[in-house]
Order: sequence, then C-alpha cells, then structure tokens
Amino acid sequence: MDADKISLLIEKIKDAELVLVGIGEECDINKNDFENAQTYKEIVNSLGDNAEKIIPYVKRELIETNALEVIADKSQMYQNLLKLIGEKNYFVVSLCTDGLIEKAGFAPKRIVEPCGNYNKLQCAAKCTADLYEIDEQVSKQIAKLKEKNVNVELPVCPKCGNPLIFNNIDAGSDYVEEGYLEQWQIYTKWLQGTVNRKVCIIELGVGMKFPSVIRWPFEKVAFFNQKASFFRVHSRLYQMTEEVKDKGFGIKALPDDFLKELSNRL
Repeated sequence: MDADKISLLIEKIKDAELVLVGIGEECDINKNDFENAQTYKEIVNSLGDNAEKIIPYVKRELIETNALEVIADKSQMYQNLLKLIGEKNYFVVSLCTDGLIEKAGFAPKRIVEPCGNYNKLQCAAKCTADLYEIDEQVSKQIAKLKEKNVNVELPVCPKCGNPLIFNNIDAGSDYVEEGYLEQWQIYTKWLQGTVNRKVCIIELGVGMKFPSVIRWPFEKVAFFNQKASFFRVHSRLYQMTEEVKDKGFGIKALPDDFLKELSNRL
C-alpha cells in the first residue's frame, strides 16, 4: 500500500474545511457473505416455496443480530473512517444497503443512502410512496426459522393488499425513492457550500454500479473546485480521469484494509 499517499491524505484531511465521502459496493455486505454463513444456509434450506419472499427478512435479521463474520470487520472499517474524519464538517454518500454506517456513530443528518436499506418497508406494487415500520413480530418469527413448523406471516400493504418489501434497490423499478430524497436535498445543499473551499474528497470502494450517484459527480466536484483534493480507493477501479489527475490520487486497495492501515498512522 502506498505509504506516501496515506500520509498525504492525512495531511489533506487536517487542512480541509470540508470532507466529502463516497462509500461504494466494495464496502457492502454481498451475496457471498450471506451464502458463506452457516446460519443463512440452514435457514434458506428450510424455507421451501416461500424462500424468495422471506430471504430479504432473513438477511435483515442476520445483519441486526451481527450473525455474519464480516460484520465485525465492516463495523471496524466505519470506526476507522470516523476516526479519520474527526470533527470535520463532512457528508457521506453511501451505496451500501446493509445500514451498518448508521450504527457506527456518524451523525444521521450527514448520511444519505440512495440505494435504501432494511429499515423501512414499502408496497411491492408502489401503490403509494408511504413507508412502513417493520413489525417486530415478523422479526421474532424469522429468528425462529431454524425451528420446525414456524409460520412466517409476511406483512401486506394496508392500501392495496400487495406484499410489503424492503425500501431498497432490490425493489427494482418499483423502488420508492422518497425514502431517501429528504436526506438527498440536505446533501445537495451541503454540497453547494463546498464551492471555492478546501474540500477533501474520498471514494471508498466505488465502482461502476451506479456511477451517476458518486463516481461521476465526485469527479465533477474535484474538477471545478480548485481547492479540492481527491482520493479514490478501490481494489481494481482506482484510476483517475485525465481531468482531475493533477489533484487526484488513485490507491489500489480494499477499503477496509486501507482504512485499517490509515488508522494505525493517526
């Protein structure tokens, strides 16, 4: 790992008036993380015909109960990021749906999650933009799924009777974006305040899944702000574009490994 770039990032953070952070798909809990968990495999194998509808609830339960091995490492990653940012004026845009950043101590009003998470439910048919709380009774039923003869009664939309699903991008074209838009407005207003100010931009594990949310807009901020510095951390897609190469620094590394090394230097 490039020690000089780590030292430079620490220096730029200290000197910055504002810090803009983008968290990408390399930081999220992924399909393999679930499928490698014995508890997940045991539950899924017992579901039968209703597996597709119940699996998202199983995923939420495993995240909420810290039942996945990767959660400890990812939680530490966020703690290291928070340690790096310190008391700076910051904003975090996250593409992750696991919701772990919300438990790490970041100010809720300084986070936006455009891909949603497992905190709220929406109508699967998008008959309304209303969001719903998760019935704890359902969570209790999911927690007992390894037991025999447990009947899981999944919630339905009170307006049309269709299933309620989690308010995240897994909803596809029916994703209710109103779930994050209020925070997005707060973010865009904050972003307007970065003009002509010293801003340190950090991308962590942001690939090309949704480039119009973080990757391209962050490059635009770096290009137009003459006082900006830009650090892009990714295991493969760490390269900088020609337009921002004079103020941008690509670092080939996994975000959690990078932040661990960086934290050891603070």
